[in-house]
Amino acid sequence: MTSSVSLDIESIAAGGDGIARHDGLVVFVPRTAPGDRVRARIQTKGRMARGVLQSVERAAPSRVTPACPHYENDQCGGCQLQHLSLDAQREAKRRIVVDAFRRIGRRDVPLPELQAGALAWRYRRKLTLALRRADGRWLAGLHVLGDPDRIFALDDCHIADERLMVVWREILAASSLLPDAARLRGAVRLVDGPDKQTAFTLEGATRWTTHADFFARVPSLASLWWIPDAGVRCRLHDRRDTTAAGTADASFAQVNLDVSARLGRFVTTTVMAHTPSTVIDGYAGTGDQAVRLSGLGVRVTAIELDGDASAVCAGRLPGGSRALHARVEDALSSALPADVVILNPPRAGVDTRVTARLAPELPLRAIVYVSCDPATLARDVARLPGWRVARIAAFDMFPQTAHVETVCELVPERAP
Repeated sequence: MTSSVSLDIESIAAGGDGIARHDGLVVFVPRTAPGDRVRARIQTKGRMARGVLQSVERAAPSRVTPACPHYENDQCGGCQLQHLSLDAQREAKRRIVVDAFRRIGRRDVPLPELQAGALAWRYRRKLTLALRRADGRWLAGLHVLGDPDRIFALDDCHIADERLMVVWREILAASSLLPDAARLRGAVRLVDGPDKQTAFTLEGATRWTTHADFFARVPSLASLWWIPDAGVRCRLHDRRDTTAAGTADASFAQVNLDVSARLGRFVTTTVMAHTPSTVIDGYAGTGDQAVRLSGLGVRVTAIELDGDASAVCAGRLPGGSRALHARVEDALSSALPADVVILNPPRAGVDTRVTARLAPELPLRAIVYVSCDPATLARDVARLPGWRVARIAAFDMFPQTAHVETVCELVPERAP
């Protein structure tokens, strides 16, 4: 059933929608702010309803004019909170963390402290766009809010480093040399290096015979990677000396260097407060955290599934520490015992075998869990009976979006 109603927005949900209540229903309305009174067209599904904003009848004090024209003109789904002031965004993220722990983790936790970086715009070092053919030409863009099958042509992304847009324009100028496919996906990221400092990873298609010509036509790229359909990622070209070039240009990396550094320092301080001799760094990536701790005299076992990232990590670690190329759930038992375990999984959280193995009876002083999704963090903490939440901190890694990075320090209930 669909109807148009007036709603008072109470709070922001995980994902960025405003929450209101109407006739006993919880209603989720995107692009609204706590304190707004809005007119929305709602569609009921069970005990909940989804709303589409029609008009703002009374604007909340926290509502601002979005800086990016795509946000309203194209209903860009890349950002969810541009209509809120920065202070309101950050308060919403703190409450999203607490709400996840209460609803999913069944634990009451205080509002976490939140650390933010200097940049609210132009902070992203990676920009992934969908590629679609339109009238014989390639269109590169982002998905429309609430419609993952539709994209719009991106003119500029205001949260992305401007250098990324320069490279994307070069890619579109050379797009006639992309492989023959209905749709593709591409990611441009900034990488370390004094000269050619961008890498491009293309996903999709089964054959790409023109990749050499394409690479020649995009001079800003340091390296070109390809993940064919049902295939394995491979590096096709590199303008650097490949003996010195990094092998993880296409691997995961934090997109906000400032906040990532703050988070890394926080994790290091939290871990070292337990005076560990040995640490397991699960989902270690290229080893930034493992290297920091090794430099403080800790013996670290860094576990990482991505082969390229694990190889880089192994090359960075000093003697006494080691890197394991494996799934955390497969390697954790052999890596234990340790004084502290760090978990920094992808958005899906950790496998149940990981939480099952981390019994509070172990001679383990702490678990430090770094999460990009409060919901899966809370779920995994609920799977760790016998562990107490000693501290929680939030990091505004992705301003203008509803995403929040969280660090949760867990200690055994038996600990004083």
